[in-house]
Amino acid sequence: MQTVFQADLHDDLRRESGQQMQVGNGETLRVNQGFQVAKGALPWIVIAAIGAVYLTGISAGHCFADDDFGAYVMHAANLVEGRPYTAIHYIPNPKAPWLAPSNGYPPVYPLLLAPVYRAWGLNLRALKVVTILCFVAFLLIFAMMIRQWLSPLMSSCALLIIGFNPVFWHHREVLLSEFPYLMFSFAALLAIQRVYKNLAAKELRIGMALLVSILFYLTYGTRTIGIALLPALALADVIRFKRPSRFLLSVLLMTSILIVAQALFLASPKGYVDALRLSPRMAVTNATFYGKTLSSVWQNGFSKTLQISFALVFTALAGIRFARKFWTDRSESEFYILSYLAILISWSAQIGLRGLLPVLPLYFANGLQELARWAKAWGRKSQISLAISMLLLVSVTYYGPLCLDSSKQHEPNVQDPMAQELFFSLKAGTAPSEVLIFPKPRSLALFTGRAVASLAPDEAPEDSYEFMKSIHAEILVKPRWSPASWQALIDSQKGQPEEIFHNSEYQAFRVKVDDDPSARRQPRD
Repeated sequence: MQTVFQADLHDDLRRESGQQMQVGNGETLRVNQGFQVAKGALPWIVIAAIGAVYLTGISAGHCFADDDFGAYVMHAANLVEGRPYTAIHYIPNPKAPWLAPSNGYPPVYPLLLAPVYRAWGLNLRALKVVTILCFVAFLLIFAMMIRQWLSPLMSSCALLIIGFNPVFWHHREVLLSEFPYLMFSFAALLAIQRVYKNLAAKELRIGMALLVSILFYLTYGTRTIGIALLPALALADVIRFKRPSRFLLSVLLMTSILIVAQALFLASPKGYVDALRLSPRMAVTNATFYGKTLSSVWQNGFSKTLQISFALVFTALAGIRFARKFWTDRSESEFYILSYLAILISWSAQIGLRGLLPVLPLYFANGLQELARWAKAWGRKSQISLAISMLLLVSVTYYGPLCLDSSKQHEPNVQDPMAQELFFSLKAGTAPSEVLIFPKPRSLALFTGRAVASLAPDEAPEDSYEFMKSIHAEILVKPRWSPASWQALIDSQKGQPEEIFHNSEYQAFRVKVDDDPSARRQPRD
């Protein structure tokens, strides 16, 4: 069934064709045709510009705050160097399960990093290039996906809004799985969009089913929450055909085989499953949290009132468009948003805008579609004026956070001289079998090759010391930015902490946790 949005697009094409047929002068016709070609190329020019800006000036280091990067790089190193995939020297703390899954992360992103690690080793800048190229690929896929909904001008507007949003801009400097996840998830949505245009319930289309299954698995294998694609496809398919189609059944079967193979041979999602909580109260709390967090997308740095007002207006427009599409189409994109958000609010940890990032492109697209629908009745000049006004308003909104980001206090970074001095000292002054404690355990494990755990924040010194005893961790590394509970543990004199290293940013202490040194726990491989 032809959608409302396809009909709108066809109307635009017929109108443009009619305008060209009315032109009597051949030269004017050629000018108009050239203009149409240039207008059609505009989104691709915008993507090229965004890619060039993202690749310019990326740093060689990495902030400690996004500690997940250490696990991803260690996974990649294990794939290259033939060690067990899950051997990332991380010891989980039962009182802080949200820090990281105990058995590591899904394998697809490390697989993307592995060839670069093989060629350049621990070169964080080179590894960031891989992640940025994934984002550029996502923009290309997204542009193809939305061109049936938006004109080239509004599509370019959507790409600029995404590309220079501070939330996305921040991720150019971190090694996290969000950009690869965007690439694979939107490639899957685009493939489904194409195949269901003329699919019959009894058609199998094994080639396309295999492609969709691989994309589904790659999405899931990048971030486990990508499992949301499966119920989204199933619901859209059953509503469309009144029963499961052969295509759906084949996709479900092949995707399940790939997911089971990953669990058997590389990594299982047990840590993520354990973090799910089917609690109505928690779901309401998380939904409220993410609803408030969404306004941070429009943070302008100078007016909270303006930020919230604009967020409410744009979110209302996006919500209206979502409701229209859900009422008329009930496609996989709408069900994917619902499935993804349902899993997100059932998660025991609140991860802020990072959790919303994978569905923000659809949020922007829906809001712009509703704006474009309103502007369509006002004529072509009004649409152009609307696009320019929207870009100006968004530019002012983004300018504040981007300037604030460039002027804010330096975040602790693994490339800082003080951090490098710490890494060198720990590698030289500790045995490979010793267990360390540090607030960002995967980062320290990556640069020292030692097993590392972290204390739970705000716990009593007695509890911290008991955890250290349980894992035989004798080295406590306290950065200047550690929680106050870490200093409380040292002040308590439990284990008689003895300083073995210090500089202006970091201190390391040897703590007595076992009278029998031979009883030390060996780090896990």
